[in-house]
Amino acid sequence: MPRRGLVEEKTPIEIETVNELIQKLAEPSRSIASMLAMTGLRVGELLALRWQDIDLEKGLLSVNQTVYEGHFDEPNTNRSKRRIPLGSLSVEILAASKRTESTPSTLVFSARNGSPLSRRNLLNRQLKPAALALKLTGVNWHWFRHAHATFLDSTGAPIGTTQALLGHSSSEITRGTYIHSVPADARQAVEGVERLFGTSGNGFGPKWTQVPVWPELGSFLIK
Repeated sequence: MPRRGLVEEKTPIEIETVNELIQKLAEPSRSIASMLAMTGLRVGELLALRWQDIDLEKGLLSVNQTVYEGHFDEPNTNRSKRRIPLGSLSVEILAASKRTESTPSTLVFSARNGSPLSRRNLLNRQLKPAALALKLTGVNWHWFRHAHATFLDSTGAPIGTTQALLGHSSSEITRGTYIHSVPADARQAVEGVERLFGTSGNGFGPKWTQVPVWPELGSFLIK
């Protein structure tokens, strides 16, 4: 137990650790955590995605909204409102999640009645118990975004590419001279992150096209 006044150390973010945790999760947290780790999206951005924001054929995702406690809003900054490329595994996860009755305005990740999922309830009922079972500390939804940034760095992604993919706006982090190289570098960067997952142990387990749509888990997922 840490001494009083000291912050508890977080579990180091390594590809094997992230993979092991994702495999431990039940749906829909498994798909959500996978997407966060491979795209670097904020959880509110991911849970606000609608099918009209996704182009599975071109492998592109547009961030247009964010959601918190059931309330939708515009992203905080212009940089947060962005388009990012999707690797083949991310496309596979999204395709497997799509229901036959989905329309362009349907949320990609939602309860059966179409309401947005509650990040807090998913954290407390699925993510935290899975992390505890693996004796991982400091894990929350934002942890996967930090993981993505770590993996981008390990693949050698330029700072400007990383900044654009994560949607940061601080001039201390962003270097404007990298902006023109973002489109090509961004796709290369996210594909590099997916290769890390594919070469780590058993990856995410079965093919996502073989993973059934998550069951109805009750109203606790709705906020």
